[in-house]
Formats: sequence, C-alpha cells, structure tokens
Amino acid sequence: MKIIKCTDITIEETHLYKALDINPNKKEVISFVGAGGKTTSLYTLANELSNLGKKVIVTTTTHMHMPKDCIIFNDNKDLIKDSLDKNLLVTVGKKSNNNKIGSIDEEIADKLIELCDFLLVEADGSKMLPLKAPAKYEPVLLKNTTIAIGIAGIDSVYNPLNVVCHRPEIVSAVLNVNLDHLITPYDIAYLLSSKSGQMKDINNNSTLYKTIINKVDNEIRLNYAFEVASYLQPKNINCVITSYV
Repeated sequence: MKIIKCTDITIEETHLYKALDINPNKKEVISFVGAGGKTTSLYTLANELSNLGKKVIVTTTTHMHMPKDCIIFNDNKDLIKDSLDKNLLVTVGKKSNNNKIGSIDEEIADKLIELCDFLLVEADGSKMLPLKAPAKYEPVLLKNTTIAIGIAGIDSVYNPLNVVCHRPEIVSAVLNVNLDHLITPYDIAYLLSSKSGQMKDINNNSTLYKTIINKVDNEIRLNYAFEVASYLQPKNINCVITSYV
C-alpha cells in the first residue's frame, strides 16, 4: 500500500489521514463520493483512525459492500455504544441484497454522530467502475458533512468513456464528448473539480473538499496522477495519490 500527498507536485509518502490533513482530535463527518476506490479508501482511513484510539462509525447513505466484522443492522444506541467501546470501529446500516448494506437516514445519522469521533459515509455508488458523474439524486450528503472526498481511478486514463465510466451518458454530457472518447488526465481533473462532477451539492462554506486519485499501481499511472494533480493545484484542491495493492 502506498499513500502520497501532493504538495506542489512533490512526493511525500505518509498515512491517509495525514495526507488528507485530518486532525485526529477533531470530530468530523466525512463523506466519500466518486468512483474507483471509495470503500477501500473509507476503510483505510477508518482503520488508521481507530488504531489511534478514536471511535469510528462507518455507514452509507446509498449502498456499500458489507464488511466481515463489527456490523450492526439497527440504530440501537446502547448496542452501538457498547460495540464501539470494545472495537472502536463499527459499521452501521440496514440489511440489503447482494451482500450489501443499505442506507441510513438523517435521523439515524444524527444519533451516530453523537456516539463517535468520526462518522465515515459512502455517499454514492459506482458499480465498481473507476470513474463517474453523479445522477440528479446523487450524492446523498448528510447535512452535517464537514469533509467531502472525491475519488477517481487513474486506471480509466486512455480507455473508452463508455467502458470505464458509471453513468457514461452523464459523463459524456458533463465533459461534452462522445461516448467512445478516450478519458484523459484532464477529464479526471475536470470531474474531480466540477459542480457537475464530484463537487456536486458540496457547500464550500461548511464542507472542506479533498480528492483521492486511486489505483496508482505503477510508474506510468503515477505520471498520469501527477498530471491530474497539476490541473487541480491551481484550484487549491488537496490531492492524494493512493495504491492499495
């Protein structure tokens, strides 16, 4: 696993919470949006924070793949509190189909925020594809979200849009290109920095926005990721490069 914080396009390998400039001593509600590694990034951060002794709840406002351990399928505050005291990291959600966890609502979320140091939320879906643009009803951001993290998979670069994108028709419209267009590093940067892309519905006055470029598993992809970061830098968007292999 490799996690790199991009500052003026220099390399600094570190932990994910450090790369994202997350203060372990400040309560946060962190929503993950986009495609190409939301669940893996979410649990990487959750494990880092719980290893620091912080109480972490993972949940979803849409659907997410079910973890193996520490799952609670109701909003029983006493049960969740007891589990957090024992395990520090708990996943809370509703039972769903296909080995997935279903969404919670704002009322349950408010209860969860009271119980933990960090509430980490998977806030949209991507069908395990590396790139997407949100539908009209996405993302589903909790009103108390303090940090939003937009994610994209660098493995989408120079592949056909209609092959590597979730909701390809929406991506095509956002980028103003054909469905067979080959995705470029600029396209990824545009989706990560656009209100029609991963910044949709994010209130910049109350929510910090950061980005992760994932699946940077070799030197070629690292160069592509740096190119994406170079487009994000003038917009003052924090960029982290990750490989979880």
